[in-house]
Amino acid sequence: MYDINDLIDKIELIRKDSLKKIQTSDNIETLKKIYNSVFGKDKELSLLLSEIRNYNIQDKKTLGEFSNKVKKEITDKLFEKETLLKKELVNKELLKTIDVTMPGISNNIGSIHPISQMIDKIVKTFEYFGFSVASGPEIETDWFCFQSLNLDINHPARDMQDTFYIKENHILPRTHTSSVQIRTMLSEKPPIRIIAPGRVYRNENQDQRHTFMFYQFEGLVIDKTTNIKDLKNILTTSLKNIFNNEKIELRLRHSFFPYTEPSFEIDATCLLCNGVGCRVCSNKGWIELMGAGMIHPQVLRNVNIDPQEYQGFAFGGGPERLVMVKNMIDDTRLFYENDLRFLSQFKKI
Repeated sequence: MYDINDLIDKIELIRKDSLKKIQTSDNIETLKKIYNSVFGKDKELSLLLSEIRNYNIQDKKTLGEFSNKVKKEITDKLFEKETLLKKELVNKELLKTIDVTMPGISNNIGSIHPISQMIDKIVKTFEYFGFSVASGPEIETDWFCFQSLNLDINHPARDMQDTFYIKENHILPRTHTSSVQIRTMLSEKPPIRIIAPGRVYRNENQDQRHTFMFYQFEGLVIDKTTNIKDLKNILTTSLKNIFNNEKIELRLRHSFFPYTEPSFEIDATCLLCNGVGCRVCSNKGWIELMGAGMIHPQVLRNVNIDPQEYQGFAFGGGPERLVMVKNMIDDTRLFYENDLRFLSQFKKI
């Protein structure tokens, strides 16, 4: 039986020797051997610790506390060294399979959808002219969507806007954002100057030019003196900004809409050939962009505005159409297929 101080010295010697071996070890197998040499059943430390039972209670307590501290320190250092060696081993294996001199994998940064970009550009352009943004419900009544716009129940022009009716032919997904103009004229007094972008729905067969859901933007100006010259000037300046092309010219081609009189189709100089004539514009030099016209007096009466005192104009088109013209895209369905190969081309339109 050792003197208690001699026993402590022997345990301390084992501690120092073990820690030194752990520090200099360079593989996991060596660590296992160190562990077995210290904590093995018939090894020196185990034999020394078995002597503790022969001491009195106070010495047992002193030896127990010291030996537990030594065992914990050795096992902690073994675990730390093992973790470090495993990490180094993994890094070595990675270096065998990965060329660290190659460029890293870049993060793909998303972008705003091209239609949303165009709507934002349209809104900001018309805000410059004092237009405010107006919105309304996408589920409308027949009166707001048709009757108030001079389209009675049996009006043949309704055939131009195939409709999804929901209930008894009175409630429907709006076929145009003209209903927003009606709601604005009912709630605000002239002068009025608004731009109304939003989704619309029509019972269309899907093809290159048609989808059952698409976007529109419509503008409305009501005051006492506005005229067709103002309409053309505002649209010309706005489209030059939207397309970032000062060479664009517009022409107003006579057309028919029940809610405007006179009515026009708005054509712009072909962006590809600058009006010379090409395949895109069918050698005409012009591309149709939107519809417009002076507001029909009956529409003003329907919203309690006196057509003898006030007059105005309205215009409307599709953001998709503008993106297609600007980027020479020939199929409107591409905007809604969520194909990143297509959408990623339009970080900025």
